[in-house]
Amino acid sequence: MMSSNYMNYNEPIPCPYCASPCHADFVDVGVGMVQCGPYHCEKCGASEIGPELQYEEKKDENGNYAGIGEILNREMFSGIEIETNWYEPESKKVSPYANTVNGVLVDHKTAKIAYNLGLLDVKTL
Repeated sequence: MMSSNYMNYNEPIPCPYCASPCHADFVDVGVGMVQCGPYHCEKCGASEIGPELQYEEKKDENGNYAGIGEILNREMFSGIEIETNWYEPESKKVSPYANTVNGVLVDHKTAKIAYNLGLLDVKTL
């Protein structure tokens, strides 16, 4: 879903906008941990962009996958968002794949409670 650049799942990473520590939810899949939600900054509100940033797939001469190409939906993101792969805090945007309550990104524990109470935002992807 999100960036796989971060090697130690329980270590915070710095926010690209305010440098505060940011965290993401991870799940144990038996052979390791997998990120299951975007990194987000509780101080400024920035959040990591997920799979909604769509890239063209490059193919080799045999039609096999050969990497990523141009961004297909560039108009949906600002230049700094494309550069950092994070939504700008001022935009108040959050990945449509993230767990939210009233549009605010929440961790998996809060999402579970909100779901049980019927408060977790419904996603129509």
